[in-house]
Amino acid sequence: MRNEEVYSTAALWPDLRQLMPMRTVATFFLLLVGCALVVRAQTSLVNGGSARIEILNTDRLEYDLSITSAQRLIGHVRLKHENALMSCDSAYLFEDQTMIAFGHVAIDQDTLHITSDRLDYSAKNRLATLTGHVHLQDPGMELTTEALTYGTLDRIARYTSGATIVSRREQNTLTSRNGAYLATARRFIFSGDVRLRHPERSIDADTLHYTTTSGIAEFFGPTRITQGTAVMWTERGSYDTRKEQGRFTRAGRIIDGAQELRGDSMHYDKRTGVGLAWGHVAVIDTANDMVVRGEVGQHFQRDGRSMITGQAELIMLLGSDSLFLHADSLFSSSDSIGGKRVRAYRNVRFFKPDMQGVCDTMTYGERDSLITLVGDPFLWSGADQISGRAVSIALHDGKAHRLHVEKDALLANSVDSLVSDSAIAFFDQVTGTRITGYFANNELARVVAEGNSRTVYFAKEKDKDGTERTTGMNRVDCSRIELALNAGKVQSVSFITKPDATLYPLNKAPREEMRMKGFVWKADMRPKDRLDIFRDTP
Repeated sequence: MRNEEVYSTAALWPDLRQLMPMRTVATFFLLLVGCALVVRAQTSLVNGGSARIEILNTDRLEYDLSITSAQRLIGHVRLKHENALMSCDSAYLFEDQTMIAFGHVAIDQDTLHITSDRLDYSAKNRLATLTGHVHLQDPGMELTTEALTYGTLDRIARYTSGATIVSRREQNTLTSRNGAYLATARRFIFSGDVRLRHPERSIDADTLHYTTTSGIAEFFGPTRITQGTAVMWTERGSYDTRKEQGRFTRAGRIIDGAQELRGDSMHYDKRTGVGLAWGHVAVIDTANDMVVRGEVGQHFQRDGRSMITGQAELIMLLGSDSLFLHADSLFSSSDSIGGKRVRAYRNVRFFKPDMQGVCDTMTYGERDSLITLVGDPFLWSGADQISGRAVSIALHDGKAHRLHVEKDALLANSVDSLVSDSAIAFFDQVTGTRITGYFANNELARVVAEGNSRTVYFAKEKDKDGTERTTGMNRVDCSRIELALNAGKVQSVSFITKPDATLYPLNKAPREEMRMKGFVWKADMRPKDRLDIFRDTP
């Protein structure tokens, strides 16, 4: 026994010397020590190799078999088992090396300090069960609960009745229904109504792992993170509370005001305001009735810019219809007054019930409701095909209102819809330096060509049996030409400023005069429906 213990075998030594000779006393003492060692060794084997609980201090020791088989320790009790120190006001220590402690209970092991009202401890299992006002402290954090189990061997603390954890370094306060603290790894595992609160963010999760040394939270279930104006959702991922960076690997979503970014996998940096997404990416802009989808996306929160690539698709509500557009890359941004601006690059194809088009680059400005196509643009409306170096469509209430074609402007439509071979078909054509078109009922109703204007249109007559046949070709050169259209067909033509016109019977019309310079019929490239925008075309 230690000298500081209340009871001591040295106090019995004078009495033993009086009762028996010195050699007998010595022999008896050695036998006692040997027996004690044997008993201690046997107890250690029974307890799986664990040492006995050592009594370091107590004010009073009581041992009465008529009351209990345990030793009762009272006042300033201090005990030790392996590398764990325990203290309390009073305790019962049983022969099987279990213990019950009461009043100002404390366990200290390395940097860990736990206090409670009561402690039940088993040396064999090295398991402590603490109840009543439990407080666990480790550098930088404090846990409060009403019941806790702590393994002094694996150094894992567990609770199932709710707890509050405060991280002083991170200024985080976390609550959960169930949890475990791995002291060696400084890691928490939380489940059930997990809530983390910080002056700048909040996290609500189903299952969350948190490492105090790194400040990284990991999510294994539905999770919501709120930081500033941004709200994030995920079902799996992590968030670095120090660097303010999130990595979401399942069902990620970021909503900031009217804009939302989605993806199978996402990265988000709060400090730079940059969000990255991969797999089934979508950028949703509720303020502008617009959705952009693709395989890879990037969103710049500070200036409201977004970029989507990989099977990129833009869906934009225009009036009662929607415009569906595909391109290799799509960009969305805001102008100086907050209006939305969309740009599409390479292999652009779009479909709208009243209008379809292809080009290399397309832009759309919300402020002026203007769609502009450049890079071999072709636009179709009804039976009309429009081309030029640049084509612009002004919208009104989501419908095509006015058309502008700049440089090498050319409008054409097929005269005979029954002829599928464009090499032998006849086409009404209008060309000029620029063309302006006016829409009515979702179709071109009037076209004005200016600057070296020229038109070719075919005259038709009905046979006796009522069959309409092409009978002649009109060729007119003029500085300004106006055409009235109905269902894509020329109804009337007005020539302004010295027209030079020639009417040919069809059988005498020069073949080379039937096609304007730069004319090419691209009906095979025209998107037929929403899905057809993804079709590869030469």
